[in-house]
Amino acid sequence: MRYLNIILASAVLFPATAMAQNEIDALRYSQVTGAATARSLGLGGAGGSYGGDFSSLSINPAGIGIYRSSEIMVTPILRFNNMTGNYLGTTSSDDNTKMTLGNFGAVFTTANRGKNYQKSAWKAFSFGVGYNRVADFNSHGYYEGTNSVSSMTEGFAADAKVNGVGVDFVPPFGYFGYEGYLIDTGYNSIPYENIIKKGGSLNQSKQWKSKGGINEWAFSVGGNYMEKLMLGATMGITSYKYDRTQTYYEGDATGNTNNDFQEMYYDEDLSTTGIGINFKLGAIYVVNDYFRIGGAFHSPTWSSFSDVSSYNMDSYTEGYKASLGAIDKDPHTNVQPIDQSNNTIIYQYDYSLRTPWRGVLSATAFMGKYGFITADYEYAAYNSMRYSFTNNYDYERIVNNAIKDTYKGTHNFRLGIEGKMDNFSARAGFAYYSSPYKNADYFAGDRMDLSAGVGGRFGKFFVDLTYVHSIQKNAEFLYPNITASNDQLGIRQTPVNLADLKYGNNLVALTMGVKF
Repeated sequence: MRYLNIILASAVLFPATAMAQNEIDALRYSQVTGAATARSLGLGGAGGSYGGDFSSLSINPAGIGIYRSSEIMVTPILRFNNMTGNYLGTTSSDDNTKMTLGNFGAVFTTANRGKNYQKSAWKAFSFGVGYNRVADFNSHGYYEGTNSVSSMTEGFAADAKVNGVGVDFVPPFGYFGYEGYLIDTGYNSIPYENIIKKGGSLNQSKQWKSKGGINEWAFSVGGNYMEKLMLGATMGITSYKYDRTQTYYEGDATGNTNNDFQEMYYDEDLSTTGIGINFKLGAIYVVNDYFRIGGAFHSPTWSSFSDVSSYNMDSYTEGYKASLGAIDKDPHTNVQPIDQSNNTIIYQYDYSLRTPWRGVLSATAFMGKYGFITADYEYAAYNSMRYSFTNNYDYERIVNNAIKDTYKGTHNFRLGIEGKMDNFSARAGFAYYSSPYKNADYFAGDRMDLSAGVGGRFGKFFVDLTYVHSIQKNAEFLYPNITASNDQLGIRQTPVNLADLKYGNNLVALTMGVKF
């Protein structure tokens, strides 16, 4: 290691925590869906006004006021996803398959009958409890391309902070750049050069694997007033789990073996856990035998998170170390942050996040005993997301301003149709989720779902099967952009190229249940 200059920066190199939370992380933990049963998925996720389905607990809790008997159910889901990335004209793809649990739970109903039904204004009460998986993070991705405009090492150099005495190599970027012999330093500047500045080009790639999801434990109560008004409320306890590994690669594309750089691999491991609470209120009004309308309000989820992260880099710098007169002339350098006792540093940071509030308006038109058509409109205020960091109000202000500048409220539409014949039913659904980005032309981010399913009722037993195909486009920077706010050493502002990502995600859901 290059100990001399590290001593100058020891106060900032080895903090007990490392902060990396940004507007992208906030969006990840805020994009949820309430549809969890195969029936609701088959209807495009529209579940705000027809009721009588367990997904009502997470969409419009008034839906459990429709129940006339108790039930218990479970929904396993098979997901098989594909991602295609285009970066600088090169197209790559990756895919993965995963079995998850979509939901399980029970609704317990007390319904008045006979004389009690005639005398009581409240015809039925229901209590529901169970689990819905409202977001899934299982994903694999890869893309690559050849870049002659920018290098990731420019971000390393820009992240090195001038402290008035020397240079603080703040982890992870500044520290890795220096320890990996990718940047060097005098007292007040970094004489920084790379292959791009010399007119060369670089092969670049990013690969990641992630797993986990957002699970919601729902506790709901609902009632039926005079067969006209259904009211309900849900308290949701959310749990978050997100594990991700990422590898960034940059390699010399010039073929020159004497320009002090061959390649580097930069690895990040992140594990996030969290818990939160939210509330939902809903109502369904029965206009007549053929038409119902519904409305629901979802509070923000107030959540606490803990991030644990670690970093590693391997660089290969040809004859550069030898030219500096270093004792270790091996072109390969492995870098891991270590403390003064030579122990590898694992960074941990605890923080809070408030996710968006949502409003849902719904309507259902019935075709007698032959089925119905149902639709939801949902507004989600993504620009209302907010972080809270203990004792770091400057960063809190910066990232919350970035949320307001980056995101907007979305207008989401869901439509479903169900046809019935005797004990069997067939369903089809469509959903469109608009982009949460203010600059949607740049980042895309909208999503479309197409679904189809069937169901059967056999006495007290019921079963539903659904297939859903989701199409989503997005865009991201391969690595963080270099802006004037963190460019203290005069590294030029560099246009970092966007990777265009297309997700073709599929799932098959099977719900099995018993009424009692």
